[in-house]
Amino acid sequence: MLKIIAMKIAGLIFLLSATLAGAATTNQTLLCCQHPLRVFGDHSTVNLTPLFQWWTHHENSGRLDISRPLAAWHRITGVKVAELEYNWVVDAVIYTSPTTRTNARIILRNPPAAEEQLFYNLKAGLAAAGQQITNDQRTYQNDTKAAQQATTRAQAGNRSRNGRARVNAANSAQQAAQDNAAATAALNDQKQLETARALAEKQLAAIPAEKGKYRIDWFAMEIGRNKQGLLIYDLGVVEAGAP
Repeated sequence: MLKIIAMKIAGLIFLLSATLAGAATTNQTLLCCQHPLRVFGDHSTVNLTPLFQWWTHHENSGRLDISRPLAAWHRITGVKVAELEYNWVVDAVIYTSPTTRTNARIILRNPPAAEEQLFYNLKAGLAAAGQQITNDQRTYQNDTKAAQQATTRAQAGNRSRNGRARVNAANSAQQAAQDNAAATAALNDQKQLETARALAEKQLAAIPAEKGKYRIDWFAMEIGRNKQGLLIYDLGVVEAGAP
């Protein structure tokens, strides 16, 4: 049963890794520049590509100019502290430029719940895969040892002139074959999980995190304040399959 569960975990890790592969980047400062197309309730679409290009240029050059596009869109980083229906309350760092930022608690509409879920699924999958890899290593060692012992018994029986010993030798040879097959299966399972784990670790590293928790790093549009005076930002909807 544990092995069946582990194989399902391995499949999940591969699936999550493939899902995230297109968005992965090694430049942590530019994780925010993804998914440029955002859709809103009135079915209008905003293309953030000009902002991403401007931001990336000034992030690298360190010089600013006044041509910043989409001024209402700010880079939001931070950790979710609560949920209000479909919105998040975030202790955020708000960047209006690569060099200008403020701290504030905000309401975030259309939060990146899918990315957050992927983050925690990957963490859980990695933990389970690590445990199963340890189990596979132990199984391989035990079955390999058992196969060697059965082979030794089979060889001893084959050298004997006793009929019962020869029958036992055949049984031992069959047992050795079964143990070797089980050891091979455990080794193959270990290798598959190790490959899956390496992919998952790479993808997990590409998702922002802070002290083991998912950290937001997205552009969102400032749309006002609520009755309590908290700033409200809207991420917009990222459509399935969007770049």
